[in-house]
Amino acid sequence: MLYPLDEILLLCLLAVLAGAETFVDIALFGQMKLEFLRRFRPFRDSTPSHDHLGDIFASLDAGQFQQCFAAWVASVTGASAGVIAIDGKTSRRSYQKKNAKAPIHMVSAFAARQRLVLGQVKVAEKSNEIVAIPKLLDMLAIEGAIVTIDAMGCQREIAAKIMDKKADYILALKGNQGTLRKDVEVLAAEQKANGFKTRQSVGMRRSMAITAASRREPPP
Repeated sequence: MLYPLDEILLLCLLAVLAGAETFVDIALFGQMKLEFLRRFRPFRDSTPSHDHLGDIFASLDAGQFQQCFAAWVASVTGASAGVIAIDGKTSRRSYQKKNAKAPIHMVSAFAARQRLVLGQVKVAEKSNEIVAIPKLLDMLAIEGAIVTIDAMGCQREIAAKIMDKKADYILALKGNQGTLRKDVEVLAAEQKANGFKTRQSVGMRRSMAITAASRREPPP
């Protein structure tokens, strides 16, 4: 029997939206809703069993699939034309005390205008968002977008990667990053007094709009 990937993905998407949580649930949904599914795709060989579903998903390259999905989403939504917010969140109830397993922390890219998640990267254990954010940016087509990141992403390498991908950025800046905040405040004051007429100010306005947070933050 042949199970085209587009049919498998459609089956799983609809089943999960209907409340399926396991491959067994998905397979049962396929059996019960076969005629409904055939409104959209042929499903000539019906739908696969839960064992087949497990084998199919086990053979997929998750990273490559995620890149393809992100590229497809960008192509059909035009997401790069707006604001893309990058932020990290910890999944609730993902910590396993019994096995001493750390909670799952994900970094996501959210297209604000479309209200759509464009891609996600799991933060590896004993790592942090600074490492995960560049991996997420590599997956995305962000040319022409404005990328916003909190103070965790206020790093030279991250800013350079965004510019290399022909996007602009807005980074939050706290008072605990050495003298950087003070330097930015001085630069902004100088450029404002000069009417933002120098070549340096053009780069500042284009790619370094910074939100200054409170100095009461403790040093890292």
